[in-house]
Amino acid sequence: MTEPQVTAQDPRPWLRFYAAGVPHRLHVPDVTLPGLLDAAAQRHGGRSGFRGLHRAVGACADTLRTRGIRRGDRVALVLPNCPWFAVAWHAVLRLGAVVVAIDPEASRQALRHQLADSGAVLVIAGAAVGERLDAVRGGTYVRDVVTVPVDGEWPGHGRMRKPVRWKPGGGGAEPRDPAVLAYVTAEGPAAMLTHANLVAAAHQLALWHPQLRDGQETALAVTPLWRPHGLLFGLTAPLLTGTRTVLLPTPEPQVLLRTARRRKATLLSAEPADCRRLLQRPAHELEALATVRTWLTGTLDAGTADRIRDSVDAVLVEGHGVPDAAGAVLANPRGANARPGTSGLPLPGTEVRIGQEGAPEVELPPGHAGELLVRGPQVCAGYWGDPAETGRRLLPGGWLRTGDIAVLGPDGYVTVIGDTPGFGSHPVQERPRP
Repeated sequence: MTEPQVTAQDPRPWLRFYAAGVPHRLHVPDVTLPGLLDAAAQRHGGRSGFRGLHRAVGACADTLRTRGIRRGDRVALVLPNCPWFAVAWHAVLRLGAVVVAIDPEASRQALRHQLADSGAVLVIAGAAVGERLDAVRGGTYVRDVVTVPVDGEWPGHGRMRKPVRWKPGGGGAEPRDPAVLAYVTAEGPAAMLTHANLVAAAHQLALWHPQLRDGQETALAVTPLWRPHGLLFGLTAPLLTGTRTVLLPTPEPQVLLRTARRRKATLLSAEPADCRRLLQRPAHELEALATVRTWLTGTLDAGTADRIRDSVDAVLVEGHGVPDAAGAVLANPRGANARPGTSGLPLPGTEVRIGQEGAPEVELPPGHAGELLVRGPQVCAGYWGDPAETGRRLLPGGWLRTGDIAVLGPDGYVTVIGDTPGFGSHPVQERPRP
């Protein structure tokens, strides 16, 4: 279908700079994440490993159900990037329950806050978290803790049962149900990301990269899965592209390079700080990234970006996301229209504007710095158990206050330059204890 013409007067000037093959309109099917996994297992099966993941998820969901997990329950995952995270995450969602993704390195105070605030009834964690869990569990609703290996072993390997078949109207979720509670700050509010939010973000990322070869890519997931943009790259978008994902529990450069060489990775997503650490390795070691065709990261300083381009023969894509919008907001286009040093253009289906600091309802013209506001199907439904925070951050018309200070150029490119002072501060709300 031919895309509509975009004029200079269009309120979305960024559409003129989309790369070839990226649609201007976004169509998101009305499905849940378990539905995406079912489709991926049928379509991509074999090399991608989705068929085996599907079987493991069915067995894990069956086990969680026997432990009393029901639709709407919150289940905390306190795990690094490992196969068990992927299996447990999908299994919890298949039961219609809600994932609470927590940093496995979180302090006792942050762990206590997130478990108590979310009302999580079960925790799935690695053994290393046990001592901290024991110290904070008494002040939460947690009734059960399941300890799993994080060394790369697939759960139930060699003895998986057939996947659980869920019928419409059964114990599964609906697209508008919460899927993930994502804590914006360690002791702040949790954004409620629905299945629809996460499915939309997955489509946005997949559409932004039409060059991906269906079912033939291998991605290194370095960004932690407990962060929404880690989930986006490592777990949700691959369901659409058939990408085989290799989960790295740590961004340690030598491990990353060794894995990239062995797995012949074609996609890499890493935080700017991890990119800088990687570039400290000798030039001959970076040859391990020779197969990488696309490198995704946040907005970089010019020096780091230039070193990446000089070191590897890959397309560098700088972007920006926030947890409240499923990690998907902005990205630079591939090709000549990329603007190094900027955070890029709004993704398909996304609108942005700049609001005056302290008065975000006042829209500022291009070229003026202010608070970045975002609207799109990936924006969260609100903040868990906190209507006041929902009212503060979600403005009329569906606009999300990101708390980021940014400048919107007349051509639609956005440059994020800092944070709104004090925006992330949030008084810890005392909740009744069990």
